[in-house]
Amino acid sequence: MGGTEDLNDAELRRLTQQVIAPGASEPFGIYVFRAGDAGAVLGRHVERAVFLESFGNSPDLLTKEYEPYEPSSVFICVVDQMRRLPAGVMRVLLPSNSGFKSFNDLESVWGERIDAMTDRTGIQIDPLKTWDIATLAVAEEYRGKATMGLVSMGLYQALTMSALNCGVGWFVAILDMPVFRMIRWKLHMIFAGYKGVPAMPYLGSAASIPAWCDVIEAEKRLTSDPDLYSILVKGIGLEPALRPLDMSTAQVLVA
Repeated sequence: MGGTEDLNDAELRRLTQQVIAPGASEPFGIYVFRAGDAGAVLGRHVERAVFLESFGNSPDLLTKEYEPYEPSSVFICVVDQMRRLPAGVMRVLLPSNSGFKSFNDLESVWGERIDAMTDRTGIQIDPLKTWDIATLAVAEEYRGKATMGLVSMGLYQALTMSALNCGVGWFVAILDMPVFRMIRWKLHMIFAGYKGVPAMPYLGSAASIPAWCDVIEAEKRLTSDPDLYSILVKGIGLEPALRPLDMSTAQVLVA
């Protein structure tokens, strides 16, 4: 996995400083990087720290699990622009010849192929218009009352707006059950499980569930909550605490 070297505090702050937009004044900012960009190291740093803490996943295990998907990985990162530190990351896998990790792992863990799950659920997921949320991690110090969910909401905002701008129709993921419940609570049940598919142990998680989201239907559903719709779809509502993702940069990276 590229850029997995351990960073000391000074190196981490120096790299974070390099990715912050010139003149940025907000406490936090959202940025997006491809796997080979220097800024992707920030995302991997948060991934490694959180997955080791939460699930006991070693850096070597993460390398083994995600190396095949590095070329198709995009890292959405929230950085603390005041402290010069990465605060959260979402690794998104774009369509590629390697496929999606969330699909490829179904047969080995759940003993069933994705097409069987979607047929039973009554949905048709177009893989060419799908993004796989491979990892979602918020650094420990940014999960408390001080930030009030700002980092995770910033990640959801960047994901949703990028997908709508890029014509993406589906999100897929394998989510730890507490995260699955939290997302459904915060985002009004945007993600759902496949019919008849139970939660199972997965990569250190005691119970994870394969999940999907119909992006267009989710956008329609969000109109019932004007405040959440403004945040996730229009990108309005988190200012001045969070510098939004530059959509032109996101479109270029995923093109």
